[in-house]
Amino acid sequence: MEPQNYLGIYISRDTATVVCLALIGRHGKVLGCFSVSVEEQEQASPQVLASLIAQGCAERNLGFSEVAVALDCAMFMQHSVHSEFNDPKQIAATIRFDTEEALATNITNVALAFEITSAGQAGSELTVFTAQRKILSEVLLSLQQHNLDPVTIEPDVNCLSRSIAAKASSAESQPPGTLFGILSGRNGYLIAPPVSTGGGSQKASTTRTFLVGPTQDRGALLTREVLVTAALVGGGEPINHLKVFDSAGTVDYQQLSEKLSIEAGGVDWLAAEAESRTTADCAD
Repeated sequence: MEPQNYLGIYISRDTATVVCLALIGRHGKVLGCFSVSVEEQEQASPQVLASLIAQGCAERNLGFSEVAVALDCAMFMQHSVHSEFNDPKQIAATIRFDTEEALATNITNVALAFEITSAGQAGSELTVFTAQRKILSEVLLSLQQHNLDPVTIEPDVNCLSRSIAAKASSAESQPPGTLFGILSGRNGYLIAPPVSTGGGSQKASTTRTFLVGPTQDRGALLTREVLVTAALVGGGEPINHLKVFDSAGTVDYQQLSEKLSIEAGGVDWLAAEAESRTTADCAD
């Protein structure tokens, strides 16, 4: 095992994308990347998917010391929940009650995680992610059977948010009020990095996920979702810049600008990474 190599696994219900990364100082180098799928197999299950992941790592001689998993947004749900507390320990002790009250449903068989998006005198606004315990258990046990024991399992939008925040700060200076929109083949993500507010402090990005249909007008869908996200940002910095990466390359930035009355353009550094050789074997 290589002590400074890390394996990241993005898992959906029937596909997985795997990236092996070497940490060199504060930067990472991609050592290998591949995707596997059970879509066309008779016995499509987490166990089969985990077997294909392990096989792919062995075929490419990928060595690593830690494994982290990101769950596809179709495998979890995202909610906005208010807590009367600001202290993370107090929030953790009451989060299940607050979530049940907000959703008006029993969440006994649900696993959840939360992020504090903003805090003030009235308490905290939280982003709560929920997923079925059975699904998480199947994913975890299937990976462990192949000596892939993840140290973290978290929503894909969290991972994407951290990556964008790190890359954007190092690649170029982003003006206040910048919203990032990412469209893959079947998922969409909108991420507004943290901003300082007068009445409190925003501690995490505002994030939203949505599904993208194969025949949908991607520009029209993005326009609608941006308007919803702008309302969620609320009292924070108003959105006046939109940076978009569309894997299909069909979104018209000029039309977006006209419909939303804000500046819209591409994400150059993300487009460059998507075209790199190291990610050629990865699914969209």
